[in-house]
Amino acid sequence: MSDSLLAIAPVGPKPLLPKSVHTKLHVLYAQVPGVSCQNCNRPGQCCELTQVEVDADFATMYPLYAVEYLNIVDYVRTHFDADRQRELLTFTDERPRRCPFLTEVGGCSIHPVRPLTCRTYGVLNHKQQVQAVATVSEGQVPSNWVQAFLKIETHTVCEQTVLQESDKLGAHMEAMVSFDYERKLIEMGKTIEVPDGDRQKIFETTSGRPRPIRWTWGGFNALMQTPLSWAKKHFKQVWSSSFLAE
Repeated sequence: MSDSLLAIAPVGPKPLLPKSVHTKLHVLYAQVPGVSCQNCNRPGQCCELTQVEVDADFATMYPLYAVEYLNIVDYVRTHFDADRQRELLTFTDERPRRCPFLTEVGGCSIHPVRPLTCRTYGVLNHKQQVQAVATVSEGQVPSNWVQAFLKIETHTVCEQTVLQESDKLGAHMEAMVSFDYERKLIEMGKTIEVPDGDRQKIFETTSGRPRPIRWTWGGFNALMQTPLSWAKKHFKQVWSSSFLAE
């Protein structure tokens, strides 16, 4: 990355995410049952935070895994004009009230590459379903996994969604309560260099870790897309003030 203000790549740049990893990622995504939001009375409301959610430390498009971040960057670089690329890739707000990819009419501008957290939202449309999965899973997986599943899934129920691929639901819920999706995303992340070069040194010196596992869109951008001179001077403060970086 150049040290000047973000250099926007031309149409058709070399993908940042290796093809083999891209394929694995989308095979994983295909395991998540599809849902329809056609009955939603206010499209996009799940992509905005209410004041109650802000106070409870919720975040939009989180967790975003490193491999997913690169997948979205590749999509932005090939599907948006230069102005929109610059707007999205210089976005560094870690916890915005509104997802930066949400359109004015409540649609998702990166729907084909939306991350796992967006794909799994609303697959279950009743809290009783979440509790039922947790009950069945007791003794099958560690109890802290079940509690984490309950905490997450209870807040991602949407009664307005309609399940479209019911044949995938059983395997999907097993993957959710065992955090199989997440573990696979973490393993994929170990096969890519995010960040690399000087940015990797900045990150490791600051965090004591070789690479970020998951963060938010704005957080990853602060590490990956800011001018290198800025990152050298300010990234330590970004990391220390973050409560979503992992």
